[in-house]
Amino acid sequence: MTGREGRTYAITNTKLVLEDGILWDGAITYRDGKILQVGAKGEISIPQDAEVLDARGLYTAPGLVDIHNHGCKHVYFSQEPEICSQHFLRHGETTVLPTFYCIMTLEEMLEGARRIREASRQGAGRIMDGLYMEGPYMCGRGSNQNRILWTGEIRREEYIPLLEGLEGMVRVWAIDPEREGIEGFMKDVKRLEPQAIFALGHSIATAPQCRRLKHYGIRVQTHHGDSGKAPGFAQGTMGAGCDEFTLYDPDIYAELICDENGIHVAPDLLKMVVRTKGVERIILISDSMPAEGDYTNNEAEGIAYGPDLNYDYEGHLAGSHLTLDCACRNLMKHTGYGLCHAIRFASLNPARMLGIDDQVGSLERGKKANLIVIDDMVHVKSVILEGETFFSEI
Repeated sequence: MTGREGRTYAITNTKLVLEDGILWDGAITYRDGKILQVGAKGEISIPQDAEVLDARGLYTAPGLVDIHNHGCKHVYFSQEPEICSQHFLRHGETTVLPTFYCIMTLEEMLEGARRIREASRQGAGRIMDGLYMEGPYMCGRGSNQNRILWTGEIRREEYIPLLEGLEGMVRVWAIDPEREGIEGFMKDVKRLEPQAIFALGHSIATAPQCRRLKHYGIRVQTHHGDSGKAPGFAQGTMGAGCDEFTLYDPDIYAELICDENGIHVAPDLLKMVVRTKGVERIILISDSMPAEGDYTNNEAEGIAYGPDLNYDYEGHLAGSHLTLDCACRNLMKHTGYGLCHAIRFASLNPARMLGIDDQVGSLERGKKANLIVIDDMVHVKSVILEGETFFSEI
């Protein structure tokens, strides 16, 4: 099944992972890159000349949507977008936002964007659908602290070339509400890109500081639980910051990094966040980063090791080597939430947050035929991108 134009394709003998349930004996048809029919086997009309994939009882789910992904284990998206796209597509990610971090110079960001724009026009590169800017204006308390640029005063003459150079590409800007001058930056972003979304990035801002800027379009928090803590009012007190504002505000989505050992977010905290936010406001991300050195265990400094995690040059936690199929599996392991919820957190919820759920994120007529065939542990067996079979071992 290669997805030839004008040909109808079908997946049968499959369990369909829907928005709020699983259809046990289902089928799906698609043509010219779009879904035609979704439903119970007896309700789907399959043309005699259709090319049929027998899923052998496996699950068919929407392609995964990874909104926060810097690159694969050996290279950044900004450096080799084709290699990164092939890697993540093989793991069921059919929509990805390549992510730039604030250790990049203006020139590196603009050149990386040029490469991504060119690569996104064909092949596996079609999974790239805009950028997630983790910065440039966050606090300096994240990973790679000694390499963070864009510090100090926020100057309009500094960021305007970046905004103009990336115009039309950025979907999400992560910001620190505490930084002086951040509101002017947000106003200029919205002037050039009225649909731009802001994320609460690395920050020790207070909840009132977050609330003051929400109306500019803050819709998500960058990796909840791992972005910084607001100070308390006095000794022995707890402050309310980005985490607490995200938990309390019903409009804000919470990104979660679900690694194998529950290092980024402890299993009990994962359960609390999902229960508090509800299944409609959780987004699984990979926050995948290239490894930049040989990490040696640093538990003496309180840094725990995980086989799917990434560490910076000082051995501090810096993202992961996750793919979203693994993140789904880890979430199920740590929380007890099922396959339907895990897939939703990695497909429909991020698509809705971005405002592209009319195109991707669920199995519905008229949406892109971005499909994955998986087992009950989210091991990917087939990947279909816009109706074209990219990979299949069935």
